[in-house]
Amino acid sequence: MAKQERAGRTRQAVLLAAADTFADAGFESASLVDISRRAGVSKGALYFHFVSKQALADGVRTAAADTIGLAVLRALRGRGPAVQELLDLTHELARLLREDVVVRAGVLLGLGGRPAGCGVGAVVSPAGSPPEPSADAWWSLTAVFRTLLDRAAAAGELRPGLDREQAAGLLTTLAAGLVLFAAESTGRLAAEAVGGLWTAALPSLVPADRVADYRIKDTSNP
Repeated sequence: MAKQERAGRTRQAVLLAAADTFADAGFESASLVDISRRAGVSKGALYFHFVSKQALADGVRTAAADTIGLAVLRALRGRGPAVQELLDLTHELARLLREDVVVRAGVLLGLGGRPAGCGVGAVVSPAGSPPEPSADAWWSLTAVFRTLLDRAAAAGELRPGLDREQAAGLLTTLAAGLVLFAAESTGRLAAEAVGGLWTAALPSLVPADRVADYRIKDTSNP
């Protein structure tokens, strides 16, 4: 059991070091030597868990997808007003991109890859090269937003006549913008900045007299 725990800790250290390196240098410039040094393990220990740089990138994307998937699941299972779940989900995505290097690296890797699931992850491409570009991830996220918008419509939260398909596309564009901000500067993912986006977007979704019913500020980051 102790040996398995040590192996698990080593694997996690390598994964975190890889995420740090990918986030700083990108896939092409990252080296396994730098990753092993950053993790404090030998290259042999690294290869025991990940047979190549591509395998490491896949591991980072998978870990990021798992984390984002949990955030999405919480939103879909939430019992509060659906529009508030939308607000809270975008704040959570921004927080993860800002504070969780594995999520940030996984999503940034996905920008040059063929993401799957909830916006991260990729199919394996030829060794040594990033996967082919695709917009699949954003279609998945659009489906999540559309589900929450449908729930909001059923509860009478939305503006009469709102085109929910277009609204889901608007929210997907907002989420894609958060990812692009992560590539430039995590400071642009601050809770206040995301709240500012919702100040502009919320009146297009809900009646004017209901805008004040929703928390635009991220209460988890007072």
